[in-house]
Amino acid sequence: MLFLILLITFSSYAFSQTNLYHLIPKEAVSNGKLGVVVKSLTRGESVFEYNSDKLFIPASNIKVITSVTALSLLKPDYRFKTEIYSGGEIINGILYGGLFIKGYGDPTLTTQDLSLMVYKLKEMGIKEIRGGITVDDSYFGQDRYGKGWKEQWRGNPFCPPIGALTLNHNKYRVHVRPSKPGKAPVVELEPKGTSVNVINNAVTGGRKSTVLIRRLEEGKTILIKGRIPSRASPAVFEVTVSNPAIYTGSVFKKLLEDSGIKVQGFISTGKTPTWANKLYTHLSEPLYTIITQYNKNSINLIGENLFKTLGAEILGPPGTWEKGSKVVSDFLRKAVSVEDEFNIVDGSGLSLLNRVSPQTMIKVLEFAYINKPIFSEFISSLPIGGVDGTLKRRFRMSEVEGRVIAKTGHLNNVNALSGYLITRKGEILVFSILANGLGWKAVEFQNALLTHLVDCCESSI
Repeated sequence: MLFLILLITFSSYAFSQTNLYHLIPKEAVSNGKLGVVVKSLTRGESVFEYNSDKLFIPASNIKVITSVTALSLLKPDYRFKTEIYSGGEIINGILYGGLFIKGYGDPTLTTQDLSLMVYKLKEMGIKEIRGGITVDDSYFGQDRYGKGWKEQWRGNPFCPPIGALTLNHNKYRVHVRPSKPGKAPVVELEPKGTSVNVINNAVTGGRKSTVLIRRLEEGKTILIKGRIPSRASPAVFEVTVSNPAIYTGSVFKKLLEDSGIKVQGFISTGKTPTWANKLYTHLSEPLYTIITQYNKNSINLIGENLFKTLGAEILGPPGTWEKGSKVVSDFLRKAVSVEDEFNIVDGSGLSLLNRVSPQTMIKVLEFAYINKPIFSEFISSLPIGGVDGTLKRRFRMSEVEGRVIAKTGHLNNVNALSGYLITRKGEILVFSILANGLGWKAVEFQNALLTHLVDCCESSI
């Protein structure tokens, strides 16, 4: 009888494996462009494996690893700080010695946050600042772009420069509004105080808008050209800054002046003196809130600031990509017990040098699942198929809508999807599907596999 039970169980398992193998695109069979692992967390059993230990470029699936590492080491309630210092005394409303603003990697700092800081300074009775504003981003190393990032990506909103003093994800908006026919359109920068040279060669007129913007001199100058119809709505562009700290200081200075606080002096970069007087500390939202923004919307800058912050917090400042890599690698080896080879050089997955296996992804997802203090925060940060985030438009009206909770990854013919699937009977599966060079065949395979798994495993295994 025992033999018969084992035979039936094995036959069902083999039948399911065979069915799943038939889903693999023929393009992936001979060249190893696809790797898959599916495991039941409910039963602790393997469901399906294909090239499980092969290394792939994971793209934004790296965010899973960065998130779990940050939640584990920094803790869910961790908050980033941004500090304001004075370089001297405040006498009769005049702050002498200049103002210092020091960043500690907050990836969520906004113009509104700076406005709050200005309000706090006004509450202190400050009416004038003498000595200018020094922006301090020394908590991170000064490399703005990671290894393995393509140079042509720079300037794109998904690839902003990285710094310890960050504002508005290191982007600003350019509003191009039509004026009189034949005249140059009106150009407005948002937020006010954004320091950039503008060359406006655009013209008002024509039947359709052809306005475009080019970054010049690594973003210090923008060139606007093309045409915009006289009755057209404003054209709006997002542009990345050239120097995050200077950008933050420029906007801060404008906010101070608009509030009635005079600023005498220039904006410069430098370190905050040890003898400076701390005036105010701004704290970010807790890490678990930031992780949700990070994963739902796949915001690369958050990943890089987390990566460098891990390096700074665990190994000491300045935070660098090298230190972040060591912290994450040590965490995977020692805490998660990853045995496969891997190479992780950034926190967002932009780098083409990153390499992980599907089995490593599964290990990380399993680690999160069994560590209850972080699991609720982690899983709630992931996009839900057909519901929100980067999966909002996928799996709608399908068998797995609302059942797939996973991180997407897309980059240069890289397609990745790793996360959790809840079957119809409530069984929890963990899966990782990594594909390099399959194009849309990878997406089709993801859809087919998950649709099959939502029903097959409960009945055939």
